[in-house]
This record gives sequence, structure tokens and C-alpha cells, in this order.
Amino acid sequence: MSVSKDKKTGNWQYNFMYKGVRYHRRFKDASHDEVVGFEAIAKSELRKTGYDIASENKIYTLSQIIEDYYEYIKNNYTNPENAQVVINRFYSLIGNKPANNITISDIEKYRSIRKDKVKNSSINREVDNIKRLFSLAYSNKKIKVNPCNELKDLRIVNPTKRYLTKEEEKLLLAATNPIMQSIIIVALHTGMRSSEIKHLKWSDVFLEQDYLIALNTKNGKSRELLITPQMKEELLKLPKISEYVFVNPLTLEPYKDFKTTFIRAVKKAGIPHITFHELRHTTASRLNELGVDLATIQEYLDHADARTTQGYIHKPKKNIVDAINRLSQY
Repeated sequence: MSVSKDKKTGNWQYNFMYKGVRYHRRFKDASHDEVVGFEAIAKSELRKTGYDIASENKIYTLSQIIEDYYEYIKNNYTNPENAQVVINRFYSLIGNKPANNITISDIEKYRSIRKDKVKNSSINREVDNIKRLFSLAYSNKKIKVNPCNELKDLRIVNPTKRYLTKEEEKLLLAATNPIMQSIIIVALHTGMRSSEIKHLKWSDVFLEQDYLIALNTKNGKSRELLITPQMKEELLKLPKISEYVFVNPLTLEPYKDFKTTFIRAVKKAGIPHITFHELRHTTASRLNELGVDLATIQEYLDHADARTTQGYIHKPKKNIVDAINRLSQY
């Protein structure tokens, strides 16, 4: 049956094949009969727009250019799932329109529904996936005009740079559980991304040789990182109950997200708000204060561009303090 009720949401949906392509859409607060009607309209539109007799040019639907895009990101992205989530959300919102009929207004509609859920910077990153979808379709000559050509990024107000002081680090570690303590120490001593820590396996940790290998990197290249004495002490405390280093002891599965536990620890510690990602900022800043050169920090943190590394570095304000002290003696 092509019209059914979604088990998770309880909403009615249609799901059918037409000329080898699957069409699926879920409708919130719509009745069974209404969705049957929507399906009939969708099939009618497909029959009308599936082929342009006058120009003898095939008209591609959104689902068809998405199929090409999924094939592309599967071969070229380290984590294609993130892009797929965005594109699936966009498809559910817009429906299976002819790709040539999609306009900048459709993308603005997507941004509008995301506005109250995530920050502008996150929306911009999500829309980058939609831009790449249409750029690929245009390159493949499946659309005549790229609807994203005139789309500008949402304005971002850059927050004040934040990093963890040694005193805050002590308070934070005291406010959380032993596993999160180990995760925080590994993050601070290696500058690893949360995705790299989540996917770290014991087979990539060499305690006797004092190094580990980060494999799930942003650019797909592995890198070797030193294990400090404090890190080693923490890693030796962890039970090897899974192939992954950091796992939920109840499920034996890797943690999907550190965010909730980390933010709870920050609040409990009574320190100013800081994100898990800003632990990488802290690593860069500490290396810089210890006199490590920019190129080395860039390589250690796996940054493709030195400008990214520069944005992570927080120079101490000692020069300002010295100036004020001199001014008071004037």
C-alpha cells in the first residue's frame, strides 16, 4: 500500500515508485484520505512534467538530482551522513518538484524553519550542502539555472573567543564523571575533534610507545598524536569493554554526543559557558603560549589553512597589563 502511517511520528505518508524513482513524503496533521489525494496529485504532476515534448529535454526532479549528489558525497566525503540529513530535510520540506522549478524562495523557506532551532553559522553550513547539490546538478546539465547563485550567507556575529584556564579546568574535571574527565583530558592534550575522540579505537592506541592514531579526521587523513603522561594515566583507568575507547557502559556503543554531559559539567562547575569544540581553541592557545610555532600547531590540529589556526590562538594580554602598570606610575 503506497499510503501508510509512519510508525515513529504517527503521520500519514505516501511512498511509491514512478519510472524507477521512489517518491516519499510525510504530511503532518493530514488525514489518510487527504494523503491519498496528495498522492494522486503528485502522480498526475509526474505524468505531466516527466517529459517536455516541445523541447525533447528530460525534466529532472529533485529526487533525481539528489540521487546523483548522494553518489558524489559517498565517494568524496569522509562523513556523507551529515550532508544526507540536511538534504533529506530539504526534500521533506520542498517535495519532489521538477528541479528547474526550485527557486531561491525554496531555500529561504528552509532557512526560515531552521532559524529558531540552530545558529546562523549552522544554517550557513547546512545550506552549503544544498548549494553543492544544485552546483552538481548544473554541472551535469540537469538544471538550466542554479537557484543558489544569488543566495548570500546569513550574517554571523562572531562571539568573543573563549578558552579554558587552568583553574577552570580543575573545576570542570571535578564536576563530571570519570569517563568525561578522561575525554576532556584527551581533548586538551591532543586537540582532537569530538568526532575523532568518539571513533577512537583501542587498536589505534599504542600505550607502550606513547602515541595514538586519529583516523576519523575531517580531511580523511590519519595523523599520529603523542600520549602525554596524564593522558596515559587516564587511558589506563578505562576498561577495555569494546573495540572503542570511550563507550557507554550500558550499551557498549560509542557515545553519539558529548555535548549534553559536557554542558551539564560546565554548569555544575560554575564556570563561564564554553563548548566542547573550544577545548581545541584551548590546546592551540596553550601551545602558542609555550612557544610552539604556528606551522607546527596547524599540523598538530589538522588545519588545512593557517588562518583557521590563527583564529584558535588566544594571545595572553600581559602586554596590556604591563602598559596599565606603567601608566599608574607615570
